[in-house]
Amino acid sequence: MTFIITFSTGIYSQEKEFEQLALTQKTSVNFPLDYKILRPRLEYPLWDNDYDLYYSYLTPALRKTQAALSYNNNGIVSSFTPNSIMPHAQLDTTTIISNDNNLTGTWRMLTFRSARFNDSVYIPTRTYYRLADTLLDDKSNDEAFAVFTDNQFKLFVREAGKTSFKKEISSKYKIENKRFLMLYKLFKSGAGISQLGLDEKGYLILNYPKVIENVKKGEYFSYYTIIDQYIFEKVR
Repeated sequence: MTFIITFSTGIYSQEKEFEQLALTQKTSVNFPLDYKILRPRLEYPLWDNDYDLYYSYLTPALRKTQAALSYNNNGIVSSFTPNSIMPHAQLDTTTIISNDNNLTGTWRMLTFRSARFNDSVYIPTRTYYRLADTLLDDKSNDEAFAVFTDNQFKLFVREAGKTSFKKEISSKYKIENKRFLMLYKLFKSGAGISQLGLDEKGYLILNYPKVIENVKKGEYFSYYTIIDQYIFEKVR
């Protein structure tokens, strides 16, 4: 019983701290929709060469988390990877985490949005296309705080118009290859994977990608990457 009371009190105290921090003016920064997004060059064979470089950042632990759903509709094969480690629109490699200790502390969300990035190739002429980036949703008016300790990651969110914070995520975490955040309960093979990094100004970027591929053999490939992106500023 004592443990339960202590634990509950700790959570309550933390939420009150967030409420106080949320009273201060949030830093206003206009991050472009493609902020720190790296994509292959739109030429043959450069697109494939650039994309293949991403494989060098993968590890066996990351690969074990991957699962895709595929189906064939009149010769068009569609595949959906709900939590992809190999999107064509990647977090810029200049944001790699050099020291895991730099993450420890409390981070306030400045931006939270969902965006779609699309590249495609017409195979007979080896011609590449890139559609305009599309903002799907923006919840940057919400309040959110991410907390990193030695072995725990927690995310607390208060939706715009609401009065209290809710704990959305509480999980163990591991930084894999200085570039990927693995969130898991018991087994890393069931981990949720995000790409994360720190930009030159110290903002923390957390990208959660989903990938849709449509392929018609001998005619075209189309790649859709949908990224849920958080950008945080360290406050504690």
